[in-house]
Amino acid sequence: MLLEEGETLTGYASEDNAHLAQYNPEQVAVAFEGLDQTADAFLFTHCKDRKGYATNFMGVRRTYEQLDAEIERVARALKGFGVNQGDFISICMPNLKETIVYMYACWRIGAVTNMIDPRTNGLGIVERVTRTNSKLLVTVMNICDPKIDEVLDALPLVVTVSPSDSLRPCRKLKATMGYFIYRRKKRQFAKGRMDGGSVGKYMWHTDFIRRYSFEGEIRAVYEPDMLAALLYTSGTSSDGVIKGAMHTHRALNAMPRAYQCSGMNDEHRKGYTFGGFIPFFSAYGIFGGMHVSLCAGLEILLVPVFDPHKFAELILRLKPNIFMSVPRSFEQLVHHPKLQKKSKRLSFVKVPASGGDKISPASLEKINQTFLRNGYAGGLRIGYGATEFGGSVSVMQSYDPAGSDIAWKAEGNVGYLLPHCRGMVLDPETLRELPYGQDGELCVHSRCMMRGYYGMPAETEEITFTAPDGTKYYRTGDKGHLDDQGIFYFVDRYKRSIMRPEGHTVHPSPIENVVMMHPAVESCAVVGLRQNAEMAGAIPSAFVVLRPGFETEAARQAILREIDALCLRHLPERDRAIAYKTVDALPYTLMGKVNFRELEKDLFDEKAFLITDFFFFPHLNAEQ
Repeated sequence: MLLEEGETLTGYASEDNAHLAQYNPEQVAVAFEGLDQTADAFLFTHCKDRKGYATNFMGVRRTYEQLDAEIERVARALKGFGVNQGDFISICMPNLKETIVYMYACWRIGAVTNMIDPRTNGLGIVERVTRTNSKLLVTVMNICDPKIDEVLDALPLVVTVSPSDSLRPCRKLKATMGYFIYRRKKRQFAKGRMDGGSVGKYMWHTDFIRRYSFEGEIRAVYEPDMLAALLYTSGTSSDGVIKGAMHTHRALNAMPRAYQCSGMNDEHRKGYTFGGFIPFFSAYGIFGGMHVSLCAGLEILLVPVFDPHKFAELILRLKPNIFMSVPRSFEQLVHHPKLQKKSKRLSFVKVPASGGDKISPASLEKINQTFLRNGYAGGLRIGYGATEFGGSVSVMQSYDPAGSDIAWKAEGNVGYLLPHCRGMVLDPETLRELPYGQDGELCVHSRCMMRGYYGMPAETEEITFTAPDGTKYYRTGDKGHLDDQGIFYFVDRYKRSIMRPEGHTVHPSPIENVVMMHPAVESCAVVGLRQNAEMAGAIPSAFVVLRPGFETEAARQAILREIDALCLRHLPERDRAIAYKTVDALPYTLMGKVNFRELEKDLFDEKAFLITDFFFFPHLNAEQ
């Protein structure tokens, strides 16, 4: 609650809610009205200009009116197929216009979208589809071949989208080339596969709409805590188990309202564009990206395949007014040759936002100087969040990087808590709330937070903390503190996980378990090593102790390559170690446990490791 005149702070964040003083009280009072409706209804209630553009895919633009009509057609096809309120539909898609259409179509009829990362292997897709007993799997043909083909018998009907359906061959040369390439691939894929409709078979998206339809009322009857989406995460516990965070329509709708109060609403204007490269299967992509942007009337520039190495080139080419990414991406701008001299190349920028990992004050200073030098004076907005909270929990409001106020430079500062959030800091041992300024485990209550992990009550209970006043908080597993202004400070992670430079979280235990499967391995420890003190993210590095018999360097290198091949067979590609190193022994603590901190103390030395994934080392790849 907001302090009344004459009241003083208690010294505890959960009681003071000091962050609310940063927002307009009248605005906050009405900000969260009208949330109890489907996300689809909420969107088109807020759509002020149905003739304005909603999406842009390779130069092909769709208005909000056209988007609404496509959503209606797909919703009627889903209903005609037999999808009812509460049923799950699995969506395994990159950022395409059809991804948006299927999501809102599901929400229009009350179905739940089960969002699957397209990079998931075939068995992983089957597990997520069967976990929810999904009635349909919607994907693109590049996922079907080879992933879906290998596990087709275990799946329901697979509705297949072709990106060529959204392209017009006469608009741009690039679009023209893409159109013909995908049309050819589409014809090749269809041979012997597309018999149309039997369970476990494929059906084109266009055929699905033509074959199935429903006459009559299709809009869902809204219910309290009505489930909208399942978003997968490894969660805030240390086991690395993939969990499905259950998010409601009310939670989705609360995020656009929170952003209206956060000082970012002035920039969300008609005619502005949003860089749509944060995946829509993630909480950041759906909540803060897709739903917030569409409710604000922005045009989403769809980027199906995002290469983090080409972030700077992408921004300079697409010129999105509003965009977000991890700190490592923004660090590319600092070194881009076109941005070294004073120019207006970034004058199109209105809101650049970053989260997903720590950023050092020195790095933030360099990024902001790059912005200032190239025509944008507003500063990078740093935020904090997690899948469990629908992405955003806090964000820096607008500030002047060239001004005298240096509060934004404080290490770990990730902005004010959003108005729909409450925060507290717990002593992880005693579970007592800590006062302002003391580091402990960050805990958050949010109107956007999940209902819990799907089918995992024990795992949900593990991260749940109920305050004395009955408010339910989720424990983030992260170390930090709050101050008496309501500013969130993220210091480090309590849980043993590794944030790769592009923002993907890797858990060491599954990697260690696979490495130990190799008969030549005696022991193994996986930690994250930073490339230098300023760069964000860490390199997942495996320290391996081999059994006797591999004394030569060539023999050790051969075994490490075998280990990496083993990891590729058992783990998703991004969830394995990037680099390997043999050591004579691992360091241990006095209690007999592996001393991970000792391994982590040095910066990453690329010369000391066998690097098997050159994603972050293009200069080494060129030397191979």
